[in-house]
Amino acid sequence: MFLFGVDVKIHAKNSGCKPSKWCSAYQRLVTVLWILYFLYTMLSVLIVDIPSATRISEVLPRKLRDVLAFTIWCVLKTRRKKIFYLLRKIGCLSNNLNVKHHPLWLTFTPVIVLGIPLICWPLKTWPFEEHECQMLMPHFSLSFSYVPEGQNCKVLSIISLLRSLATLSLKLAFTILYVLLCCLLRNILMLHSEAGAKRLANQSPILDDKYFKRYLTEYDSVIDVLNSFEILMSFPVLCVQIYDFMSIFYGIVNLDPIKELSHNTLLAKYFFAIVYVSSVCLVSFLCVSSSAASVHEASKRAKDVHERMFKQILASEQGIGREQLALLFVNCSSPAFTLSASGLYYFTKPMILAAVGSILTYSLLVMQF
Repeated sequence: MFLFGVDVKIHAKNSGCKPSKWCSAYQRLVTVLWILYFLYTMLSVLIVDIPSATRISEVLPRKLRDVLAFTIWCVLKTRRKKIFYLLRKIGCLSNNLNVKHHPLWLTFTPVIVLGIPLICWPLKTWPFEEHECQMLMPHFSLSFSYVPEGQNCKVLSIISLLRSLATLSLKLAFTILYVLLCCLLRNILMLHSEAGAKRLANQSPILDDKYFKRYLTEYDSVIDVLNSFEILMSFPVLCVQIYDFMSIFYGIVNLDPIKELSHNTLLAKYFFAIVYVSSVCLVSFLCVSSSAASVHEASKRAKDVHERMFKQILASEQGIGREQLALLFVNCSSPAFTLSASGLYYFTKPMILAAVGSILTYSLLVMQF
């Protein structure tokens, strides 16, 4: 996250690390570059896209991803202190419950974040010849002709690289962060419920008052962290989902061989790039949705353990206090915790199939017109 100007440790008090002047200067420089990039995107919409496009559906897919990437950056920038403390809480929970980490993911994360845009970069530029690059340059140069003759493809290649690194890389970085935290929180819930299930499997009256208080305190702390995670991450993950939906939808509609590729030579040369980006966004959507839905499944399992525990306590008439019984009853009766995309929809297993079906359905409907 440091690469994109949203290092969570720099402005967090009592973080235990003091960034150097060079790191702080780099973060300020990236902030200025993001603001300039957003202004450039807005100017390109007003100067180039709106006058040249016949339909808003032609402008929206091209520019919405840039706006969404800037929105994700703004949210992460304004919430970086809270994200830092959230990561600390999750780390404390995982250490207390001895949750195993997978440091190999952290090794491959920079490779994924930078490698996928670098692979996409030549797919967007190498098929074009000089006269085609000259036709495309006004869309990126705000209709100004300042590129020397014969250098249009080189300039277009550099612009495509910077744009991929700005939009796709940041989205991938946040996606991996969200997936990793969801997997870690799922493992925390699973280990907590497994500890309660083992107690129940012993078939002995060992659910004493001290153990019960500790067990409920641990569960409440996990739910508190999940609530903080939902508040902080629900809106940026909604932006990521819209980004993925738009890319998948754009790929399916524009790759219709009957209406588009047969007469649009420029779009035909973008074939591999469109397929690649759409496939990456489809995998991203499935990873985010499945990892968030796994938190819901782990919470349901914890509720099942609480219900069995409540029944066993009532049947055995153990000496558990009324307060603990009331808390356990509330935990049993409340619904399982479910992550959401800013409250618009909730990540469950049925949602994944419904979302994919909706994208395919509306894509096929649009292709009929």
